[in-house]
Amino acid sequence: QVNSNASLTVSLAQTPYCRKHKYDPQNPLCAHIIFVGSIVKVNDSEADLAKKALFSRHPEMESWPKDHNWFFAKFNITNIWVLDYFGGLKIVTPEEYYSVKP
Repeated sequence: QVNSNASLTVSLAQTPYCRKHKYDPQNPLCAHIIFVGSIVKVNDSEADLAKKALFSRHPEMESWPKDHNWFFAKFNITNIWVLDYFGGLKIVTPEEYYSVKP
């Protein structure tokens, strides 16, 4: 509540890719992406979708104690940085990121 800023890093070191290519996890060729933004509590209209999404992947969480005051939140991404080669980060806008087709 005091500071909602957050970041999340996802790395290819979490997959077999870097081991397969014999890349040290700190080597930029073992790419990672850093999402930066803020955590915001979802509004009532978003809560049902959030519950379905979370509990479909983690069904046991639905029975976690209610008195722990859990709440559903979303990550409002403002900056995306990609480190996948030598020479520094690449900046990707959220609009560019979300427009990519898999």
